[in-house]
Amino acid sequence: MPMPTQLQPYTTVATSRPSSWILPSSSSQSLFSSASSPLPNKKKKDETTIVELPPNLKFDPRAKSSPFYGAERVDKSEKLKYKGKEKGKKQHHEKKDVGSTSSAAGRSSTQQILTEDDKSSDHQALDASSEIITDVEADFDDDDDYEIDDVEEDDDDEEERILFDLSTKPDIPRAIPLPQRLHIPILDIRTGETVGTFHLSEKTFGNDPIRVDILHRCVVWQRNKKRGKRNAGARTKTVSEVRGSGRKVRQQKGSGKARAGHSRPAHWRGGAKAHGPKGRIQDYTTKLNKKVRKMGVRHALSQKLKEGNLIVTNDLHAPTHKTKELEVMLNRLGISGKNGANALFIDDAKAEDDDENNNTTVSVYGGLDVNFRVASGNLEKVKMLNQLGCNVYDMLKFRKLVLSLAAVTSLEQRLEKDL
Repeated sequence: MPMPTQLQPYTTVATSRPSSWILPSSSSQSLFSSASSPLPNKKKKDETTIVELPPNLKFDPRAKSSPFYGAERVDKSEKLKYKGKEKGKKQHHEKKDVGSTSSAAGRSSTQQILTEDDKSSDHQALDASSEIITDVEADFDDDDDYEIDDVEEDDDDEEERILFDLSTKPDIPRAIPLPQRLHIPILDIRTGETVGTFHLSEKTFGNDPIRVDILHRCVVWQRNKKRGKRNAGARTKTVSEVRGSGRKVRQQKGSGKARAGHSRPAHWRGGAKAHGPKGRIQDYTTKLNKKVRKMGVRHALSQKLKEGNLIVTNDLHAPTHKTKELEVMLNRLGISGKNGANALFIDDAKAEDDDENNNTTVSVYGGLDVNFRVASGNLEKVKMLNQLGCNVYDMLKFRKLVLSLAAVTSLEQRLEKDL
């Protein structure tokens, strides 16, 4: 009687999906010819962007400080779909655990040495394992199926949930990184078209991060300086200084008049002055070093460039002193008008520029073009200054900052002198 030939043992290796099997030997693969083919790998779904508003947080989602600002609220139909998916995922995990236990039992029963005499019993075991694979495959395909009716019944019991879709939030604007940020276009103030490019100085326009504390100190110093101090001669008398006796003017009761003490109260004629000026002692000015003030101007210029609100023009010459024509020019840049932004114009024009251009109609006074200065005087959203008057308070107050090439050159030379 011939000896039975011993076949190569086979093993089954379970991957992350219980319905996928790996058979290392070719003989074992032939034995599984009757079994169903492995399932294709299912793509993982993207993580959901629907977030629930916690009920214990009391704030308005429309506020800019809210993490839900700009996100659309999920309507009822999408909310039911979201709840159903959560329920389907739980069912899938439960079925997956059951399938893993049954597959483990099948692996323990099939890890044996096969002989020619045990082929019939082996084929029966293989048919049973193939049925397990088919059941797990069917369960996996139905993991996304759910009944909305069941979800609607659960919603009646639970408290209403507020959901937001974060995928609908607008993109956060990002600043251009340095040093690419310093390379900006030059615009023509009359047509609004680009006429060239210019590279700004990194020491003046490339300060990053922005020192907000320096900007605050400059604003406080500037406002205190504007308030200044009282005139030395503006001084009023208090109750202790005004002329009059301290005796009681009339009896307390019986006259039918109001109670009164001395004759020098602030609400009586000839009395003292309440909260009046105190003259020389009322001085509101503060001290701030010149280097700190220059540093504040540099950081304010860098902040405007970082925001994208800095505009550089070839010049700030207006062809006429008419306000209407100037407003048409500024509207091309998105400045002034009903929906336009307010802007601060900084120039450093010189009389020599007029002689070089052979333009006798344009006159310069105080570093500013006279036509532009007169025409912008009637525009509420426009202010024009010389580069020597460029300050932190006005740059932060106005949204747009428009500099001429002459002003850029003068600012860089003046602010980088002591660096």
